[in-house]
Amino acid sequence: MTQGERIKEARKFLGLTLEKFGEKLGVGKTAISKLEKGENNLTDQMAKSICREFGINEEWLRTGSGEMRIPVEDEAAAAVSDLVEKSNPLYDIIKGIMIAYQKLDGPSREVIDQFILDAVSQNGRPEVLPEPIGPEDLSELSIDEKVALYRQELEREKKMETESQALQENA
Repeated sequence: MTQGERIKEARKFLGLTLEKFGEKLGVGKTAISKLEKGENNLTDQMAKSICREFGINEEWLRTGSGEMRIPVEDEAAAAVSDLVEKSNPLYDIIKGIMIAYQKLDGPSREVIDQFILDAVSQNGRPEVLPEPIGPEDLSELSIDEKVALYRQELEREKKMETESQALQENA
């Protein structure tokens, strides 16, 4: 099986059209079609993008060996690895956050840990964060839905302010 055939297999497995698959990678359906047919070679950047975006095993994509999907624990490691690559535009910010976190005392770390857990949890279970709402999405919401979103944001800010004050008082 060729790399192009493996791209097509992955796309079909994910239930995506050429257009949707390409959209998630920032290219058109024609580019994906040409990759699948072997008319264009798979670049390193495109291979990494496919693997990162869809949880595909890079070794499988390139050579056909191993499983198509990355095991969940490896997927988390891959996501962390991508975050701390120097080519990531957020690298310096992430590095600064990690260094600052390491310097915190135990109680301060606990507050940060709890904040993060609260931010990504739903019904007490960690979940994937919802997609951010862009300006085009807001135009489709009713006034009541917009007010509810604004209320949630204000409540998060108030909670962060309260926790920050508690940290300062305990310091």
